[in-house]
Amino acid sequence: MDSGAAIRNIIRTDVFAVLKAQPWLRIVIFGPLVDNEFRTEVTAPNVFIEKLPQRREGVVLELLESIKKEIWADKVRLFTFGSKRLLKRGWIIRNFFIRTVCRINSPERLRMTLAKIHKLEKRFAPGHGAEFFDRYQPDLLFTTTLYSPVHNLEWAAKQRGIPCAAFVLSWDNPTSKGPFPVRPEKIILWNQILFEELIAHHDCTSEELYVSGVPQFDIYAQQGHYRGREEFFKRWNLDPSLPLVTYTTGTPGTSPFDDEVVEILYKRIQEGALRQKVQLLVRLHPKDKIKFYSRFEGLPGLVLQLPGRAGITADSWNPTYDDMFGLAELMKYSAVVVNVASTTTIDAAALDTPIVNIAFDGYVTKPYLESCVRYYDYEHYKRIVNTGGVRIARNPDEMIQAIQVYLDNRSLESEGRRRIRDEQCWKLDGNSGRRIAEYLIRLMGEEPLKES
Repeated sequence: MDSGAAIRNIIRTDVFAVLKAQPWLRIVIFGPLVDNEFRTEVTAPNVFIEKLPQRREGVVLELLESIKKEIWADKVRLFTFGSKRLLKRGWIIRNFFIRTVCRINSPERLRMTLAKIHKLEKRFAPGHGAEFFDRYQPDLLFTTTLYSPVHNLEWAAKQRGIPCAAFVLSWDNPTSKGPFPVRPEKIILWNQILFEELIAHHDCTSEELYVSGVPQFDIYAQQGHYRGREEFFKRWNLDPSLPLVTYTTGTPGTSPFDDEVVEILYKRIQEGALRQKVQLLVRLHPKDKIKFYSRFEGLPGLVLQLPGRAGITADSWNPTYDDMFGLAELMKYSAVVVNVASTTTIDAAALDTPIVNIAFDGYVTKPYLESCVRYYDYEHYKRIVNTGGVRIARNPDEMIQAIQVYLDNRSLESEGRRRIRDEQCWKLDGNSGRRIAEYLIRLMGEEPLKES
C-alpha cells in the first residue's frame, strides 16, 4: 500500500470495509503511512499496521529486471512501452547487447528466456521482510499494485510458497509498465479490456484473472451522498449562476506545460472568446506542484483546487473521503472537463460530463516523441479516442471551439461517453470494492460473512 491511488482504491472503499468486517480475518497493512492519524483511521481489533520494507533488492535483480524489460518490449511491440524505452538514454546499445547475448529470434525463445529470468530473480531475491511472515503467518499476500517500486514482500512470499494476489491499479499498466516485476498467482482487473491485454501480452491464463470493476469509481454510484450544486459552489467560492469549466492537470513528467495551457485558456476566457461568461477551476494532480500555478492565485474567475492532503506515499497523496466525494461532485457539476489524456476522462464520463482532451504542448510545439500528441496513440488511450466520447483540441482555437460546443449542448457525444463507461468501468454499480474483498476471502478458502 505505497500510494495514495492504492489508498483511494482499497482503504477508502468496500475492499477494506468488507475485509475488516470478517471477525475471523487478521489484516496486516504494509505501507509508508504508520503515523497515529492513519492508525486511527483504519483502527480495528483485527487490523495491524507495519512499515513497508524499503531495502534495495540488489544489483543482480536490477540488472535482470532491465534485461527482462528489453526482451518483453521486443516480444510485444507495444507503442506505449516501446516509445518510453526509446526516450531512455542508451536504449540502442542495451537492445543490441541483449539481443546479441540472448540470441532471441522467435516468440517461443522470447517466452523461454523470460521464464529463465524469472527463475533467476527468485533465486537472487533477498526476501527482505521475511521476519513479518514469521510473525503473522499469512495465508495470502495481496498487493495493491503489480508495479510497486519495491517487491521485498512479494519475493519473500514466493520463497515461502505463500500465494499472492495483485490488483492492476491503473488501466494503462499492462501496456505501459512492462513485464510483471513479480508474477502473482491471481490478478484482479478493472475490465475485460485488461483481461484480454494480460492474456495477449503477459501470457496469462483466464484462470489467473478476475474482473472486478474499478473500486475508486464506486463513488459514482453513490450520488445521494453528494453535496447539492449550490453547496458545492459555495464551498469553492464559485458562482452557481455561471457554467464551470474544469481543467485537471497531470504530473510534471507527463504534461509539464499544463500551467501554460491554463494560462492560454484563462486569457481566452477573459478576452470573451466564449459566447457566455464562465468560471475556471484548476484541480492539480497529486504529484503536481502548486508553485507552477502560484501566478494564478487570486485571479477573478479562477479557482485552484489541491487534491486532499499530502502524504509520504509514492504519489505524495493521502486521499480523504471528503476529497474523493469532492472530485465526484466536481465531475458532476462541471459543464466541461479539460485534460491531457488523463484518467480523469473516465471520471467525467462516469457522470456523463463532456470532455475536451488537449493535444498541444502549451506555447512550444515539441517533437512527436516528446509531445503530448503521442499519448493519443498509446494503446490504452486509443480506446478512449475510438469511442468518439471526447473532443481532441490540437491548438488553442480548437480548445475554445470544443468547450463552446459543449456549453451549447452537453448531450453531444453522450453515446461515446456511455461507451467509455461500459468499456472502462465494466460495472458502474458501486460494488467493485465488495467484489474484490469477497474474491480475496474465497481465495483463502472461506466464505464472506453475510450482512444481517
